[in-house]
Amino acid sequence: MTAPVNDEIRKALHERDPYALAAAASKEELDRLKSAEDLIDADNKRLQSRNRFAIAAQILVGWVAILGFLVNAYQSYTNKQQAEHQAEVDQDRWNKEFVRAREADKYRSFFETTILATDTSNSDKRLVGYTLLQEFVSDAEYTNKAMLMLEESLAQELRTNTGQGIDEAHRNAVVAIVTALSETKDCHALERAARSIDRIAQRHSKYGDVEETGEVLKVYIRRLVGQAAEVCPTMPDFRAVRRPIRDTIVKAPRIAGLSFPTTQEAANTRMAEILRDRCLEDVAVSGATDCPQIFAHYAALCDKPDAPPPAASAARSKAKPDAGTVQQAKTDQPVDPVAAAAAARQADAEGCAIMKEVSARYPPAAVGPSGSSR
Repeated sequence: MTAPVNDEIRKALHERDPYALAAAASKEELDRLKSAEDLIDADNKRLQSRNRFAIAAQILVGWVAILGFLVNAYQSYTNKQQAEHQAEVDQDRWNKEFVRAREADKYRSFFETTILATDTSNSDKRLVGYTLLQEFVSDAEYTNKAMLMLEESLAQELRTNTGQGIDEAHRNAVVAIVTALSETKDCHALERAARSIDRIAQRHSKYGDVEETGEVLKVYIRRLVGQAAEVCPTMPDFRAVRRPIRDTIVKAPRIAGLSFPTTQEAANTRMAEILRDRCLEDVAVSGATDCPQIFAHYAALCDKPDAPPPAASAARSKAKPDAGTVQQAKTDQPVDPVAAAAAARQADAEGCAIMKEVSARYPPAAVGPSGSSR
């Protein structure tokens, strides 16, 4: 059994004093202390090795956790992107399906409306069809189709009325057709609609019914010319709509209450008078008429510059001008646009004066902030 370590050795070890330890301990005690120190050092190394492995394992677990978090975040982001893309694809598909269904419904409605408008056995159904075609005339996609249907229906209505004058059923149908033709907001479409007056002129030439043709002419002026005054941006565009009706009056002045021969200027003035008179009838009995707006727009067109743009001037250089008391002879010489514009303005002078006077008496109602008139 080894002797216990004395206090001096313990003190030297505690103070880490090698000289005191060498003086207090024998060689045998020093060897035992060295062996114990080696043993303690080996045990410390063993414990350090375990600690390193534990720390490395903990670090590895931490990195794996961080990597897993990043992978989950990326997967969540990818899933979100895929879900949003799929939602966009589905929304686009449903939008296209909705548009397709809407177009199919509109086409079916147009087809069913044309069936009503072409029902030869029932005048009431035809009248309903003409009225419903107004909606398609104002639709840019169906304007040409609807106007073609109405123009042919107008010819059919006049063709089937073989007696002198126009009976009530055919008169109502003609009024409904002309009213439907005037529903478009496109000035060029109105120009095409105005050319349908040739059907009326042909019937008048065949039967000579001045009074009935005159009533239809007034409907044309009230609806088509009135609508053109509201939607056409310039006076030349307005004249283009008015020209077929004016030329019909020049060729058959009795239907407008004029005598033969009649000048273009007189025809323009008479059309302004008819528009004014028919509108004043509406103003007297209706609180929802658009006549004050027609008066105001017509007067405003008269005050706008009359010269068409250069491209339009070149395109119309060989066209017949809307002007003058003297018919211009046919010639291959280009028409001076300045002279044509001056002649057109002179031909419109009296009609413009009529519209300015009536517009001053019946100005459009001012619209308040809430939409009410004040």
